[in-house]
Amino acid sequence: MKKITYIIAFAAVLAAACQKNEVAEEPASDPQYNKILTAGVADEPLTRVGFDENNSFYWHKGDQVGVLTSGGLKVMTLDEQYHKQPSGVFYGSFAEDFGEYAVYPYGNHVIENGHLTFVLPSSYTYTSIEDDMNSFNPPMLGRITNNTAQLRHLASFFKISVTNIPAGGEDMKFIFTADKRITGEFIADLAGDTPVISTDESAGNTVTINFTNTTAGATGTFYIPAPLGSYGSITAEVKAGDILLASKTWNNQVVNRATPKRGTIEVDYIAEIDVVPFGSLQEAIDAADNQTITLVKDLVLESPLEIASGKAVTLDLNGHTLSETATSAAASYLVAVKSGASVTIQNGTIVYAATTPDTGWGGEGQPPYPGYANNAIRNEGTLVIENATIENKTSKGGASYVIDNYAGANLTINEGAVLTQSGGDIAIRMFNGGSGAINVTINGGDISGYRAVWVQLASNNTAIAPIMNLTVTGGTLTSTEQTYNQAIYSYSYGNDMRNVLINVSGGTFNGDIALTGGANKTNLETLNISGGQFNGQWGFYSYGADEKALEAITVTGGTFMTDPSYYLDPGYTAVETDGKWTVIPAQ
Repeated sequence: MKKITYIIAFAAVLAAACQKNEVAEEPASDPQYNKILTAGVADEPLTRVGFDENNSFYWHKGDQVGVLTSGGLKVMTLDEQYHKQPSGVFYGSFAEDFGEYAVYPYGNHVIENGHLTFVLPSSYTYTSIEDDMNSFNPPMLGRITNNTAQLRHLASFFKISVTNIPAGGEDMKFIFTADKRITGEFIADLAGDTPVISTDESAGNTVTINFTNTTAGATGTFYIPAPLGSYGSITAEVKAGDILLASKTWNNQVVNRATPKRGTIEVDYIAEIDVVPFGSLQEAIDAADNQTITLVKDLVLESPLEIASGKAVTLDLNGHTLSETATSAAASYLVAVKSGASVTIQNGTIVYAATTPDTGWGGEGQPPYPGYANNAIRNEGTLVIENATIENKTSKGGASYVIDNYAGANLTINEGAVLTQSGGDIAIRMFNGGSGAINVTINGGDISGYRAVWVQLASNNTAIAPIMNLTVTGGTLTSTEQTYNQAIYSYSYGNDMRNVLINVSGGTFNGDIALTGGANKTNLETLNISGGQFNGQWGFYSYGADEKALEAITVTGGTFMTDPSYYLDPGYTAVETDGKWTVIPAQ
């Protein structure tokens, strides 16, 4: 077979300790061992895996060296107190005396007739890609003098960092291919100070590292041992099963003992579904089938996102932020949930600020409304928000909302959600022209805006069944406008509000509940309050005739800043304490 030869510079250092490292203190003798060896490494930048913040070498617990004796290689194990130390003490138990050489690692080396045979593996398994202890085991050899060995490397390594790795199962691989032999059996001729390393055609040129990654967007470091010398080209690939995630080639690389080669690859993708990467979030949404889409980086959208009818997806923002470009900001929304779609948004931030006024609402000779109907989310389907922050920064002047809900929409706000209209308009709108009920349920979270919630029934809607249902069981609703100070604002341009139902059983209201009320309306909303903390001036009220409001409002619980006794159901009373009234069952 064809023989391939590599030549490296090698000079044994016969000092009592490492030139660059402090001498390890000899531990107390352990009766089960009769041999002690102090070992360090002559070339700090290169060793098994251990590097400190300055890229200096250290031993790792469990490290083993082999020492040559008349009975062959014998194993010696690092004393654990020298874990992460540059020089260490190794213990072994055998009858033979030390010979001339110590080798690392123990187990794949043979020394015979002045030759060292070692193996560079073709595959490794990493239990964690973020562990600096990932084993690559570049071979090292040193002469022993006075129970001390200073090891030098017979090979170097490539250190490749891969960023933005998707989370996946156990079928993930890092594949490294060179244009020369880098795996298999190698032989070092130890004659003289310049060992000659050779191999044959049975050696291979590809190393595969199997790994598991559980964190989307993670960074991993991979170590590939390699003979010293020049490489015309090397290629690194990252795969999930048969899916190629990233590939990069470097040309004309020279690898020596003192300066191992380093490189970086980025897996260029935006989101993933079950380890399958997508370069576009919209493409991931379109491909999802009742699955979780995980965002792996902050994303500035070129155009609005749309979740089509029939889609059921969870959008895990994974701690990242969705925002808009000037192009997407000119649209009337950043995210649209279409009728028949079901979406959960969690674990991140959506920020939207329309920059282009809607000129269609200004009228002839009139300035346009700035940001009219520019919404962070337009909801026509089923939407759940939890552990996510959604902010609309669009300036007040038209009608811009955090979430705008249309006929047929269902919205649930759970704990951890933060909805903020910081530009001066309303956080949540319920807008119904008469076709399909709107259901909004607030179980937790913080909702704030000029008004937190606006219930808007845009026609008379004389049907009996309620088509506007607002339920509040928890959370905090805050009005940022102090003149009207309305946490919930129910208003219609029609004359009939009978199909609006508001049920409040909990939550904190920094502002009032204001009903459209009074003599101007044929029928009022139904408002049931059974709990909650009301910090507004009145807690709740209706514009206009008190007798109509009395019919429309039922109060059986809650704590108020003013006396709600006029509206209490029979069997309930309001007890005043420290300027607050709490509704309780009458005695």
